[in-house]
Amino acid sequence: MRCGRQVLRGALIQILAVAAALAATPASAGSVQRSVTNRNVSIETVVQFGNDVQPVTIEESSRINIARVIQIGGTGTVDATIIQNGTRNYANVIQMGGTTNAAIGQSGVSNTADITQVGNSTNALLLQIGDMNTGAVRQFGRFNWLAIFQFGR
Repeated sequence: MRCGRQVLRGALIQILAVAAALAATPASAGSVQRSVTNRNVSIETVVQFGNDVQPVTIEESSRINIARVIQIGGTGTVDATIIQNGTRNYANVIQMGGTTNAAIGQSGVSNTADITQVGNSTNALLLQIGDMNTGAVRQFGRFNWLAIFQFGR
């Protein structure tokens, strides 16, 4: 148990160090978005940082869907929504901000979701419909809310 806490503490320190480095940058506002989509594979990555982080919505419906959102905001609200419908779905959300909100909905044979949130108020909703569902949520904040729904087909 002690080793797990040390690993968690180390990960949190690394996240905070990255956020501090980005905040110290004079032009600390930006966004990067990359995506590849066809019938078989859909991959989308969104990275945002700065005080005016915009809400992100990703919808994927290929056979294999991979979505990653990294948002490092200021004291405001940070929002991410991922909806995936395919055979295999993978979603990853990393957020830092005053209030962090993440919603992931997955429908497929194999669903994997991972959410990490750091903020004063953290909120996460995870819905997975499929035979092999895996979900992990880490929340570091004063006010944490989480709902996980996992259903087999």
